[in-house]
Amino acid sequence: MKPLLVLLDQLTDWSPYYPTNQVVAIEQYLSDFAETRGYVINLCRDYSYLSSGYYGSLLAEARGGQVFPSVRAIRELNSFEAGQPLPLRHGRVLDGVWKKQKNEDSINLRCYFGQTENSELAGVARRIFDTFGFPVLDVTLTRHQAGVWTISNIQARSLDELDEAAETQFAAALDAFSHKIWRNRRSSKRYKYDLAILVNPDEQLPPSNKGALKAFEKAGKDIGLNVDFITHKDASRIGEYDALFIRETTRVDHHTYQIAQHAENLGLLVIDSPTDIMRCSNKVYLHERLHRYEVDTPKTRLIMGKLDNDLDELIADLGLPIIVKVPDGSFSIGVEKAKTRADLVECIDRLSERSALLLLQEFMPTDYDWRIGIMDNQVIYACRYFMAKSHWQIYNHSARSHRSGNADAMAVDKVPKKVIKTALKAAKCMGNGFYGVDLKESGDRAVIIEVNDNPSIDMGVEDLHSGNLLYQQIMGTMLKQLDELNGRR
Repeated sequence: MKPLLVLLDQLTDWSPYYPTNQVVAIEQYLSDFAETRGYVINLCRDYSYLSSGYYGSLLAEARGGQVFPSVRAIRELNSFEAGQPLPLRHGRVLDGVWKKQKNEDSINLRCYFGQTENSELAGVARRIFDTFGFPVLDVTLTRHQAGVWTISNIQARSLDELDEAAETQFAAALDAFSHKIWRNRRSSKRYKYDLAILVNPDEQLPPSNKGALKAFEKAGKDIGLNVDFITHKDASRIGEYDALFIRETTRVDHHTYQIAQHAENLGLLVIDSPTDIMRCSNKVYLHERLHRYEVDTPKTRLIMGKLDNDLDELIADLGLPIIVKVPDGSFSIGVEKAKTRADLVECIDRLSERSALLLLQEFMPTDYDWRIGIMDNQVIYACRYFMAKSHWQIYNHSARSHRSGNADAMAVDKVPKKVIKTALKAAKCMGNGFYGVDLKESGDRAVIIEVNDNPSIDMGVEDLHSGNLLYQQIMGTMLKQLDELNGRR
């Protein structure tokens, strides 16, 4: 039996069940940086984006646990739209149950860890659990013409909403579930090597400029990838392609994530994958992963902004100024410098309205940051980004001009070995996707600032040393991954 940990908003929610040290309050879990093993059952009442329930699943994944619901499942539920169809084989089962009902075109189903009271609907319940992964779900299935069944409503339930009979069913399902090993979903799509590149023509700071996009197109077509440029308005066509390459700034609470998620569900090769978007866009997850694998970073403290924090102790530990970060910022947005104690109080109060957790970090002034581009665990470019004029960051969003500093690219073998080694170690913590790893050099240290899932590739910047070879490397890696996927299928 795998180890089991249950996360709750309030420990009193567990009062109907046997007392156990496996039940932990979410506040305690968020402040504990210990490694997590086995199952984590997140039973918080609120799973909204950047809530404590969301962070419970995020940090459980970062700490090595197998969490239900996963962050991906939370996003699936939060972005749910009525009308998702069920496979035909489940429709036939539902038809059998439907015929026993009178004057009802819907079936209401409660699932506990993929189990349900009606044994006829066991396969349907398991399918729903594979997709959404919540411990307790209420689902409404609706029958349409030609026998098509869709999910018309789905809601997660918390322990405080269960009556006595439901509490018994939950306990039995949890006991059975903790003895099982659940398999990941499998895809059956065959690949034809058509590549969609997702762009936003109106974006002010896109990850690739027009010159780079044309270079990607040429490099792809030269090696046999049929390249089309699409926008979010073309999301319904995504199933026509074999791969999706996102060249629009990604965010979790955004259509880029939803399109990536939809594409991956259809079996496409996706760069950046929804998992990479989720992991890299949240600095709390990054901090946990780097801490777990002992990757060097600036001294960092994680706080819950709404709680009473010992600011004097934080200042003594980190020094002043202190960098305050909102976990899901990009292009240096949501990253602020508090020069004084009063500044720190104001930053925490204001930014905690956006996120339950904040990161506080020691300030490490340098003339430039390193950016090491890594794809499939291989270094493909190296670049230095200099600070914006008269500013402490690469991007100065308050300036009318000089919004970003200069940059220079160089041969990888000219980069200090400690920088390359640290960047590769950090990227490996996140996965094997396409990453831009940001580092600072300070004395004999190379410390990680961020790992970006959607790194900038601009013509005239990142390609200054490699030229067209950089685009050929990226497209070539995608082609190799498509071949590997096609061979496995």
